[in-house]
This record gives sequence, structure tokens and C-alpha cells, in this order.
Amino acid sequence: MTKKNATPTLFDLKLTVINHHKGDHNEYLRISIARDACYTSFNSIEWKSEQMSVTKNELASLAESAGQEVVDINIGKKISLYRKMEAELAELQERHEADKNVYTEVTQGEVWTHKPKRTYKSDGLGDANELKRILG
Repeated sequence: MTKKNATPTLFDLKLTVINHHKGDHNEYLRISIARDACYTSFNSIEWKSEQMSVTKNELASLAESAGQEVVDINIGKKISLYRKMEAELAELQERHEADKNVYTEVTQGEVWTHKPKRTYKSDGLGDANELKRILG
């Protein structure tokens, strides 16, 4: 007889938290929480990737002077930092995948995709004048 692993997955844990808000009247809330989690985890990946890029550029700059004791110590520290960032990025990606899967579950099949910030600008007085015209 084998025992089934009862340890909940990250997906299970996140879904449980969202489903704490029960009822049809909380459907929008559940979807909003799932969507916000996706945006947050996506932005975390973007931020970590930018940090890694900066560190990589610093390493490239230091590599030109490799062989000097102080520079080599700095290179060692930056390599250690970069390795930690790689591990953290992997965790962030796992989190984002769980968030996207929860969003799909909560929305009953909709797949979350990153949408860039809106660039809509009101035409200001044009709207006000049109509103006056319509309302008479």
C-alpha cells in the first residue's frame, strides 16, 4: 500500500486563498485577486531580470581588468550574487506559472497575458464639449 503525497502544491495553496472568498457575489473579487497575483509575479520576474542584466554588465566591465586582486574579489562577489539571482529567478518563474494557472482556473479557462500600460489620453475639452452637445 502506497501513501499519496498530501503536500499541497503552490497552485493548491494559492487557489485555496482565493477561494476563501466564497459566493457568486465575490466572483469579481476572486478574479481580481488572481489577476493581481499574475501582474505582481510578472513584474517580479521583470525586475529580477533587470537586476541580473545590470550585474552581468558589471561583470563584463570587471572582466576587462581581471587578474588584479581587488577586481578578482569583486568578480567573485558578483558571480556569487548572480548565482543567487538565478536561483531566485527560477523561484519567481515557478510562482508566476502557479499564478497563471490559478487565474485560468478562477476564470474558468481564460489565459492571463501581460498587457502593456494603457496609453489612452483624454482629449480633455473635446469630451466636455461633446458631452454638452449630447446632453443638449
